Amino acid sequence: MSEHLTVRGIPYKIFVSATRVRAQAGWRTVYAGTPEYSYAAVRRLLAVSLGVGVPLSMAVMAWLVWTAVRRALSPMRTMSAELADISGGEPYGRVTVPGGHDEIAELGEEINLALMRLQRTVERQRAFTADVSHELRSPLTGLRAQLEDALDNPEDEQWPVVARAALDDADRLQRIVADLLLMARLEAGVQMERRLVDLGELAREELTRRRGEVPIELSAEPGVVVLGSPDHLRRLLVNLLDNAEHYARSRVWVRVRAIEPRIAELEVLDDGPGIAPEDRERVFLRFQRLGGTRRREHGGTGLGLPISRDIAIVHGGSLNVVDSDLGARLQLHLPLARPHER
Repeated sequence: MSEHLTVRGIPYKIFVSATRVRAQAGWRTVYAGTPEYSYAAVRRLLAVSLGVGVPLSMAVMAWLVWTAVRRALSPMRTMSAELADISGGEPYGRVTVPGGHDEIAELGEEINLALMRLQRTVERQRAFTADVSHELRSPLTGLRAQLEDALDNPEDEQWPVVARAALDDADRLQRIVADLLLMARLEAGVQMERRLVDLGELAREELTRRRGEVPIELSAEPGVVVLGSPDHLRRLLVNLLDNAEHYARSRVWVRVRAIEPRIAELEVLDDGPGIAPEDRERVFLRFQRLGGTRRREHGGTGLGLPISRDIAIVHGGSLNVVDSDLGARLQLHLPLARPHER
């Protein structure tokens, strides 16, 4: 049998069963009952609970996620504000790198590294602009002064001499402009035609063409072939030879050979005063003047060795001043052409 009851507004039934058992005192009837809630009421209670609990739980979860994301992105907002304060022309600031070793900290370190490189580039460009202005101003000023003096006293001037002096200054200006144009093209990564170049043959052709006062001896292994621009490599060799002839006392040596692993080596050695160890990197700086006996005299642009190093780098190689028992030794390394390229 069953009985309908209500507890806290929820109707439910009690199912009762009876069983007769025999005890010492005789037969007895044992009743047992169990409640059974109304399924409709339970569904209503569950619907109300879900309707209120789920949105509340989602709101709490959304707030927690928003708080966590905002806290995690707080360093990003700080770095963004600091980057906005850094001017492109004055990249001397740095962003605050948060503690830890997560991705945001790595991003901050990369931003600071990029800012450092940008700062160096800006400083190098400013120094280069100042040097260019000075180098161009000197021959222009000299040319103007010569012409003004000649025009002030036209009857007393020897005009062929004035013309030759003006032509010398014009040639110097032309060399500076040509060197600056070549450096700009190299730095801009302008594509150049690459062909197979035998360094030994290139050196032999250049030595045959030159009519310098200093004897040049060539020692070249056959088959030292690289892949590159013949014009640029010839310009590199000419710059090295000009530098060696300028400082050599009696002789210049050129050696071409292949070394391991698959590297072509070209060396130019002179018997001049040499280059001090502390100046071995300075000679590759633009418009750099060295003290002592190894200084640049009037007539050079101060761009020969810097251009030569840029050409070597563009060809995947290197150009350095190395130890030498006699004079200065400039050593060029370039990758040898691979068999399939030949």
